[in-house]
Amino acid sequence: MTTSVRLMLNKGRRLNNGTYPLVFQVIHSRRKKLLYTGFRLKEEAFNEAEEKIVDGTDATLTATDITKMNRELRKMKNMIHTRIRQLERTTEPFTVEDVLAQFTRANVRQQFYILRYIDTQIERKKKLKKEGTAAAYKSTRSSLAKFLDGSDIRMPEIDLRFIRRYEDFLYNNGVAENTVSYYLRNLRTLYNQAVVDGYHPHGEYPFVKAQTRPAKTVKRALSREDLQALANLKLEDAPELKFARDLYLFSFYAQGMAFVDIVLLKKSDIYNGVLTYSRHKSKQFIRIAVTPQMQELMDKYETEGKYVFPIIRDNSSSEYTQYRLALGRINRHLKRIAAMIDVKIPLTTYTARHTWATLARDCGAPVSVISAGLGHTSEEMTRIYLKEFDVSQLDKVNSIVTKLF
Repeated sequence: MTTSVRLMLNKGRRLNNGTYPLVFQVIHSRRKKLLYTGFRLKEEAFNEAEEKIVDGTDATLTATDITKMNRELRKMKNMIHTRIRQLERTTEPFTVEDVLAQFTRANVRQQFYILRYIDTQIERKKKLKKEGTAAAYKSTRSSLAKFLDGSDIRMPEIDLRFIRRYEDFLYNNGVAENTVSYYLRNLRTLYNQAVVDGYHPHGEYPFVKAQTRPAKTVKRALSREDLQALANLKLEDAPELKFARDLYLFSFYAQGMAFVDIVLLKKSDIYNGVLTYSRHKSKQFIRIAVTPQMQELMDKYETEGKYVFPIIRDNSSSEYTQYRLALGRINRHLKRIAAMIDVKIPLTTYTARHTWATLARDCGAPVSVISAGLGHTSEEMTRIYLKEFDVSQLDKVNSIVTKLF
């Protein structure tokens, strides 16, 4: 009985990014089975008549990629036909499952090309409204693409040696240690997700020796004197700087509210003198009594829209895009302000959070209270958070101890 083999797009499974899985359709004894090649293509990038990938409108495919992919597809098709001839020579009845049995395991490793897989995950995160994760994956993909010099590789090629070479590439190009860790963490997450999605790895786990833990950075808070100088700074002639300073102060007054939560703060979050919101990062529910200082700043920048502060506007840009642009802009203004009041530490929106935590601790607030105020998911996280602020107190103790003799 004749066995037919056809390379085709599985039009019944259109993916979110407009591509279709490329499959081998094998029919034997009126039974049909699909073998997924791991390639996902747009309709115009595949020639059905010639059963091959062509140069369509997919900008992610280079001529080299297309040549390599077609070569691999020919190899797979030849293997299928070889298997069919072997089974036919036995003169014993066989099924379509018998034809593809050896491919179920042998070719599963070929199902994932790393850059193309990352593209699908970026689209997936966007669909889930997880713009931050999508942006993180996009920057990691860009870094990997530079390392791979525009080509793509199959997932099995990501091994211990690949990770070491990628690390060396990053460091040799002047990438900071924490940024290297950031890229590797993202790549590890994507690799693990591919395993969940059906990729079967072989050999040793490639990230077993990778440095994915962020290096400790000096996280300094403003002193009371610096904070007072910031609050008293006259900025009437520089409204953009004044707005940046006021947002910083609001963050401090609001128990170290993260900048993203300030940006997305809505008028409906405030009722009867109480501000309630769910932290964007940890989803922890926070309740804050509105202080006179907070109310003064909210009244000062009152808007006609639904948001408390005039940052998110109704236009074509997403909330996340507007937040990221505002974050960069405010931090640039804070850097100028730091120079004006002679503050030596890097002044960013995040230091307002550290400043509140530090001064709360100095006032005798227990860790449990500070943890609740910051919206941490555990007190242990807060202890780690505060641990780096103990240097000044250790210095005082050391000064006393060294004077004992």
